[in-house]
Amino acid sequence: MKFSIPIFLLLLSTVVCLSKDKTCPSPETVKDSKFRPGQIWQYRTRPGEENSFLTILRVESLPKIGTIIHVRVDKVRLRNCTGGPEPDNFQHMPFTRDALERSTTKLVKETLQIPEYKMGYDEWHN
Repeated sequence: MKFSIPIFLLLLSTVVCLSKDKTCPSPETVKDSKFRPGQIWQYRTRPGEENSFLTILRVESLPKIGTIIHVRVDKVRLRNCTGGPEPDNFQHMPFTRDALERSTTKLVKETLQIPEYKMGYDEWHN
């Protein structure tokens, strides 16, 4: 079956619009027995990044996925092959609890000061 490009684009836009109408469950904030917002953890790093650490930002749950732990990662080395800026952090990264459980190595400390993450979280959520 052959479609002309305008008809194909019309069909594609209809499918995209329909998929946007589906409602997805919203994550719910939950308490976890191990991970809490404000905790700073060491994790299994790449060689040369032993001073890198992650901060727990938020703990949530979604049906079918389970617990999601949002973190910020600092003191990481991100090389830019084009010579541009080389960021040293990820402001927001969501992980399953199981992935974080396998990656973290030591609780360093707990703080009440949680770094700002709303922009990255909203981008992930929407």
